[in-house]
Amino acid sequence: MARQLRREDYTVGWVCALPVELAAAQEMLDEEHDTPQYDAHDTNLYTCGRVGEHNVVIACLPEGQMGTNSAAAVAVQMKSTFSSTRFGLMVGIGGGVPSEEVDIRLGDVVVSKPHKTHGGVVRYDLGKTTPSGFERTGALNTPPTMLLNAVANLRARDMRGKGKLLEYLSKLNSLLDFTREAAGLDALYDAMYDHKGGATCKQCDVSHLVARTPRRQPVVVHYGTIASGNQVMRSAAERDRVSAELGGVLCFEMEAAGLMHSFPCLVIRGICDYADSHKNKRWQPYAAGTAVACAKEVLSVIPAAEMAKTHTAERVTCETIGLQEEIHGPSGEHATAPPLDMRSNSLDQYKRNGRQLEDQTHDRKPRLEKAANQHMEVKSHGSQLEFRNPDEKPKSGQASNQPKTAAAHESTNIFCKACAKRFPTQSAANEHMRATGHGKPDISCKTCAKKFYTQSAANEHMTIVKH
Repeated sequence: MARQLRREDYTVGWVCALPVELAAAQEMLDEEHDTPQYDAHDTNLYTCGRVGEHNVVIACLPEGQMGTNSAAAVAVQMKSTFSSTRFGLMVGIGGGVPSEEVDIRLGDVVVSKPHKTHGGVVRYDLGKTTPSGFERTGALNTPPTMLLNAVANLRARDMRGKGKLLEYLSKLNSLLDFTREAAGLDALYDAMYDHKGGATCKQCDVSHLVARTPRRQPVVVHYGTIASGNQVMRSAAERDRVSAELGGVLCFEMEAAGLMHSFPCLVIRGICDYADSHKNKRWQPYAAGTAVACAKEVLSVIPAAEMAKTHTAERVTCETIGLQEEIHGPSGEHATAPPLDMRSNSLDQYKRNGRQLEDQTHDRKPRLEKAANQHMEVKSHGSQLEFRNPDEKPKSGQASNQPKTAAAHESTNIFCKACAKRFPTQSAANEHMRATGHGKPDISCKTCAKKFYTQSAANEHMTIVKH
């Protein structure tokens, strides 16, 4: 009988888009667990298990629903239900971009990593039309440092001939559709030659095949930029044009951009086609297999002890949002808020999503107040940009500047969230809350049990959501 762990025991979130990707991911589990109970409002279905030293939770997008918004909805719910997850892995298939610089072939793997001006994934279809043409806007977060460290170690292991990808890939040999033999011929046609015929390339002219030197390695892992968008790329000319504009991308896919802000993650794609008109599904199972084998190898180089030291994905996301708000102001809030789950047409689902977004916005209010207070404190001090603990005595021969700033300190709005005691600086307030235990919210909503620091905040929440 399979074990059942607590939701808090899972530290890795794994997201895939297609059933073929989910099947391959499930085969990589060293141990499968019974799924713990979770909130009925979470519409995801989870597979739980262990990969090496790490407990992993896997979720797949709903059948027939692809793209960045669906991926974001799945990731946000996963991160909320399994609140101890440290990072995510977006693992599946993608369309490769062959070039003279990078010899990408079917079955190879592409791993996102910062390259040039991009953080690893770029949203290629988001922007605005200007008189000079289409201008891409926005930037996506880079993968977490722990995952980038794992990638560096993985590359070093491969250089020494000690990679384990093929060993992990062999676990799929019992599934005939996932074998290399079932995938068939790796055919790359000239970019100017369009597909002829039906679902296969049987009617295509072989004289337009690109001649390539045979390669010894069955699978090569490439590292660089992945282009993500809400449309299927199946034009070689458009593929090459977009890649050139972005400084060279390695593959195209449809989900990763939805995760990068809401769930710190690494994107791993097995190449199943060349993002051209010759696209078909024959290579999908094998490519999904190489991607999940690579993901398992990434996890194998991360010690469980190091994982325990890192912040949760939820905390990292909140800190990132808070930093963006302090830099750009409250207007950035709408750009970073997770999108509503548009998969359901029911009014109840929309209401639940609306309440969730209201709660998240309310929770961000203290961070906005903190940024505003720090700004006013600097202005009150004028040219005195030396910040000092108010309890610290001035050094010998140095006059205290407290009388000059007493009025500013008295007017400050920094206070303990539990006892309302006021402080001259946020750091002093934080120190007080840590010492007194006032740093944890203990006032609950009488309906949903959500906790707040003050009764007024709880009352405001209950008024907004009609609890």
